[in-house]
This record gives sequence, structure tokens and C-alpha cells, in this order.
Amino acid sequence: MTQANEAAKPVISFGKAVIAIVVLVAILFLGFAVLGVDTKVIFTIASLAIGVILVCYGYKMSTVFQWFIDGAKGAMDVMLILMAVGTVIGTWIISGTIPTIIYYGLSFLTPSTFIISGFLLCCIVSFFIGSSYSTLATMGVALMGIGMGMGVNPAITAGVCLSGSLFGDKMSPFSDTTNMAPAVSGTTVYRHINSMLYTTVPAMIITLVIYFIIGSRLGAQGADLEQVELIKNGLQANFNITPVLFIIPVLTVAMMLLKLPPVIALLASALISVIFGLIFQSDHSDFLSILNAIGNGYSGDSGVADIDRLMNRGGIGGMMETVAWTILTLGMGQMLKESGIINAFLDKLLAGVKKPRGAVLSTLLFSLITSMLTASQYLAIMLPGMMLKDKYEELGLEKRVLSRTLEDGGTMFSFLVPWDTAGIYTSSVLGVATLAYAPYACLLYICPIIAAVYACTGFALFKDEKKAEAAT
Repeated sequence: MTQANEAAKPVISFGKAVIAIVVLVAILFLGFAVLGVDTKVIFTIASLAIGVILVCYGYKMSTVFQWFIDGAKGAMDVMLILMAVGTVIGTWIISGTIPTIIYYGLSFLTPSTFIISGFLLCCIVSFFIGSSYSTLATMGVALMGIGMGMGVNPAITAGVCLSGSLFGDKMSPFSDTTNMAPAVSGTTVYRHINSMLYTTVPAMIITLVIYFIIGSRLGAQGADLEQVELIKNGLQANFNITPVLFIIPVLTVAMMLLKLPPVIALLASALISVIFGLIFQSDHSDFLSILNAIGNGYSGDSGVADIDRLMNRGGIGGMMETVAWTILTLGMGQMLKESGIINAFLDKLLAGVKKPRGAVLSTLLFSLITSMLTASQYLAIMLPGMMLKDKYEELGLEKRVLSRTLEDGGTMFSFLVPWDTAGIYTSSVLGVATLAYAPYACLLYICPIIAAVYACTGFALFKDEKKAEAAT
């Protein structure tokens, strides 16, 4: 963009930003809460409304449209991962991998131990592979089946899986957000992880206590053993159940540990699953069905409604609705970002920040607002980080305090916003609405609460000694 074009760029005032945001919130509220309109329709209308407002504010229609396209292009990595996840879900089912995990999970776990075991399993897997998305698509889907067989509320299981997946993703040096937050803040990954220990570990302990209580109550109720046996028998009748199929998840985790790009690792896992399916499931599925699971997922009639509800899913086609949501939400978010609406809105709020407490609380608030307006976990980390970095330095706070707070807010809030791409993804993969699993995703709201408590008490707000000396 030339200097002349920069000079001609309309200036978005705080008042104009508020008008645009009020219109957006009204559309989202009416669409989701009042009318119950399809998500894709809501965001199509919202994008058009924001586009019209920007044109009225003086932006060229071609410029606004290009911003939307740029946002969609920026979502390409996410869309490829979504499609790769679809291939994994479809092939892991038709190869017998997920049925095998569910079968043995129902054999060895009990309702009282399932909650804690599921949470810790997702913690461990996501820490080593550094991806909450991959953990949810593999271990999460399998645990949903085990929970269903035990009669556990699917919303509880989904919340447990998400909490575990986010703990590992948040603390893993292999995670994209764990590297993004310190990069935006100007600190190192390991100082960032060290700082996160102060909020994430206490949050994990509190979450474990809550899940222990929930598990104890489920254990007291007992499982419907008749239903468990019905599901196990149905799985055996429709799939060849064998421990050999555990090789597939082990190889998938190994590929992640070897730092293969997630899309490559997931596609490789899908191809391995097809080969295993041809070897072990040829009595139950023909060659074309096993191969086509990559594109269309699994489709079968087991005679057991619960099994069919869980298994008939997956494939690239099964994720295309989520891909459409991603294009619409990130395209609209890009328009809000590039036009300056978000900056104009947040800059006004930032003017009142005078103390370290205000800086941390503002970071949490701005991360939530950005997630709700842009539907992007990455922007919920990057925008507040870029805007508040100088404020943290001005107040003499270490950069690792900012990076930690960006993760306590941006990384966590995104999975609790129904129209954020992270929330849409989780709901699509686990088959549970965002607002249904949110109360049970304890780690996701306990982390920000602890961060807010630290802000109010001054605990763990590390001072930059060099800045402090310079100020005196």
C-alpha cells in the first residue's frame, strides 16, 4: 500500500467502532439465542452487515472484499488440518482402531475412574504432541465412545477431554500457541512455560479435585452393565477387535513427536489405518468402503443405536461444514482487524490502564473480546499482545507475565466461544455443543480466574528489575 493510500485510509473513531460492534453483537445474539438460525447463515449475514458498515465509513467495496479473502486465505492451515482430522476419524473407525479403544476402555475403566483417567490421558498425549486439535480428534473421540458406553453425560466427557487437551497444548514446547505467545511478547519459550506454571499447575490441581468429585458421584450411581455389554457385543459383531490396532495411535503420536507437520502426520495416520483396515476388517467392510472412508467417513448399521450415533461420521466430507464456518468467521474477523475497528475499540479501553493489575485484567478482557469478534484463537493472542506489550514495559512488568496472560486468556477463551473456530471445531469433532460442554471444561475458566486473582493480589506479577532501576 502506498503512502498516499495510507493517508486516504478512513479513520475509525471509537464511536464508529462501537456502532459496528453493537450491530455485530445484535446479529449474533438474535441468531444464536433468539432465532436459533444456522451458524453459517448467521455469519454470512454478519459479514455482509460489517461489509456494508465499512463501505458507509468510506472504505472501497473492493478493499473490504479483499480483506475477507485474505482472512479466508489465512485460514488455509486450519482448513487443511480440519480435513486431515476428518480422514483420521473416518479411517480410525473403519479400521477398528476407535472401536478397539472403546471396547477395552469399557472392559477396564469404571465410571469412578473414567473421568480422572480420561483427563490425565489427554494431558499426557497433548503435551507430547503439542496439539489440542489432534488430541481431541483421536483420544477425544475414543473417550466419547467409552463415556457413552458407561452412561456418562457426553457434555461431561467432552469437557474433561478438552481440559486435558488444553493443559498439554498450553504447556508443551511443541505447541503453536506456546510458541506464539512468547514470540508476540518478546520472551523465550522456556521462560514463558516457567511463568505458566504459576497459573496452570494450580488450575490443574483444582480441576483434578473437581473431576474426582464428579467421578465419585458417577461411581456411586454405577454403570448400566447391560448397556455396556450390549455396546461391547455390538462392536465385536461389526469390527474385528484386536490389541494390534493400538499400533496406529502409537505411530501417530510418534510422528507428532518427530515434529512432522500436523497435516502430514494425520494423513499418514489415515493411510496406515486404511492398510490395517484392509488387513483386519475385510470380513466386515469391502475394499472400496475402507478406502472411501478417507473422503466420506464410516457408514454402517450395527443394530445398536448408540454405536451408530458415534461411528457413522468422519471423512473429509464430514468436516466441510466446519471448514465453511472457518472461512466465514475468519474472513469477517479480518475485516474487523484491517479496518481498525478492533484497535479503535481496545485503544479507548487501554487508556484507563495505569497499574500492573489493570494491565493483566485488560489482557484477559481484550483476549475474550478479540476471540468473540474475530473468531480466531491466534488473533486473540496476537492482537492484545501487540497492543499491550508497551504498556507492560511501561509498568515495569516482565514480558513473561504478558505471554502467560495471553495464554490464560486467548488460548482458553477461544474454546468457550461457540462461534470461534476452536469452539466450532471441538463441537464438531466431539459432537457436543459448546455451551453444553463449557461448564465441565473446568481448566478453561479456572486458569483465567487464577490469573485475575494474581492480578488483584500482585502475586507472580514479576517485575523487570532493569526497568524498575531505570524508573528510579
